[in-house]
Amino acid sequence: MFMLNSLRRLLAGQPAGEVVWTADISYWIAGRRYAGSADPAWDTEAGYLALCRELGILPYYWYDKFWLGRPEYDRSVTVTAEARGDVNLRRWRTPLGDLCEETAFLPQSCSVGCTRYPVQTETDLRTLVYLMEHRRMVPDCLDDYQERMTLWAAYDGLPSIALPRSPLSAFLYEWAGVENGIYLIADHPDVVSRLFELMEAQEAPLIDAVCRAAPPLVHFADNLSSDNMAGYYERFMAGPHARRLERLHAAGVKCAVHLDGTAAGLLPKLAAVGFDAVEALTPYPAGDLRVEEMRSVARSESVILWGGVPGVMFAPPFTWRDMEKHVRRLLDAWRGTRFIVGVADQVPPDGDIDFCRRIAELVRTAAQ
Repeated sequence: MFMLNSLRRLLAGQPAGEVVWTADISYWIAGRRYAGSADPAWDTEAGYLALCRELGILPYYWYDKFWLGRPEYDRSVTVTAEARGDVNLRRWRTPLGDLCEETAFLPQSCSVGCTRYPVQTETDLRTLVYLMEHRRMVPDCLDDYQERMTLWAAYDGLPSIALPRSPLSAFLYEWAGVENGIYLIADHPDVVSRLFELMEAQEAPLIDAVCRAAPPLVHFADNLSSDNMAGYYERFMAGPHARRLERLHAAGVKCAVHLDGTAAGLLPKLAAVGFDAVEALTPYPAGDLRVEEMRSVARSESVILWGGVPGVMFAPPFTWRDMEKHVRRLLDAWRGTRFIVGVADQVPPDGDIDFCRRIAELVRTAAQ
């Protein structure tokens, strides 16, 4: 448990010892599955953990048991789902009207994209408020977490778990889309304010359950990018983040936030509000900061910088020579500070998975 022990020391504010190297390989596995070349064992936790051990990475990312809350609606709301080939339709029926979402599988990228967000108009926005008024969030994925921690520790890993997206990111990414959501915020501020109040209030039972369970680490899965969020952070996110952090830190729970887009605008704000780690930091050539800049931009010596290895570099036109040069620069830039080497954000379906093994060996060699 060399890397897991180092992770625990980092979270406790102590020197890490061993360099922690982790990678989200779920997208790569999805690509192998779509191509028909995936090992069926990878769909099980034990099989996934064995693959991580083979690749030399600390197992962390696993989405089958990830979200710590699930929505439940009262009898006034009906939710239906329908698949039409590669297109999935979801509908929320309410007395005020329906909300409809459409997502589509894109074979070119082996990914799912939203082709129609549920909230398009002011009427939809008010229907969403009704939906939230008749929704509650129920704690999930905590009953067997201690047992899962024991299983994952045998593979030198820690299973990831995450709170629902905080109100602004949930609204933009799940309900309205970024562009349309921004117009709705500008045009209907009172309705949006009521919506966000409802969303945050519904987190209370989840926060209570997490505080009772006291896991070592919880993710804020907000999927942040400075391009979309930095200008709204103080107005809509700093307060909800700070209130969550106050409760969780008092229970001994450390917190990481997912920032996988441009970093310059948000990294110092996230460090200042009190996050223990900022995860999936994506540097140049995919992001807006070089690895040498990230610590100074964060303006914090205590926050854990987590990431640094762009997922795009696993695929052509990049070669192992490019990747090796980048990882050596990363280790030189972050050496002596609090950091976790990680893929930012995921190894792509056409990525060379052998790079994970070679990075593991490079990290071990460089640490000696």
